[in-house]
Amino acid sequence: MMQTQPLNTRIQEFLSQYVRGKTVLDVGCVDHNASVEQENHWLHKHLASSAQSILGLDILESDVAELRQRGYEVACGDAMTVSLNRTFDVVIAGEIIEHVDDPAAFVSNMARHLNEQGRFVMTTPHAFFFLHFLESIFSSAEQRWNSQHVAWYCPFTLRNLLRRNNLEVESCYYFTRSTKLRRLLKLVHLPCFGIVASSILVIARRRS
Repeated sequence: MMQTQPLNTRIQEFLSQYVRGKTVLDVGCVDHNASVEQENHWLHKHLASSAQSILGLDILESDVAELRQRGYEVACGDAMTVSLNRTFDVVIAGEIIEHVDDPAAFVSNMARHLNEQGRFVMTTPHAFFFLHFLESIFSSAEQRWNSQHVAWYCPFTLRNLLRRNNLEVESCYYFTRSTKLRRLLKLVHLPCFGIVASSILVIARRRS
């Protein structure tokens, strides 16, 4: 049975520590548009500050070109089909799986870019977060949810997807991106767990 634990820190801090000294592929690095590069929450910048080396990958051609001009090493391609002709210690896929049309092709292709001891790290919104449930009752999807999302996931479905593509979950975390919610949970001495977690982080390795 997969054990899921709470992650009570900022996701950028956790991942930047996780990739320290490693070779990294950051999938979907643009994060909607290149202007996000100026923001402190931009994950790619945090990863680049601690990784041994990092390559960004995104399908948004003009934004990739803009990030290259700013000095980042970024490739343009479709994560479901691209072949980069190299492997990595860590492949990071932050908030990507809920966007892709063919999640099995995505996971399988990213797994091919892992070296023998590599790890595949995914984050995605948590399907059973209590605010998602309330939003579904009292608001419309068009008003509250990302118009580019095509699926919801939970730890159970992520584990099954990874297993079908020759990856095994090594660890799984619940977390929230909301500073206010983290403060509230700390105030009432509760971990970020289950229905109070807005997001999931899964770390997987090749199946032996």
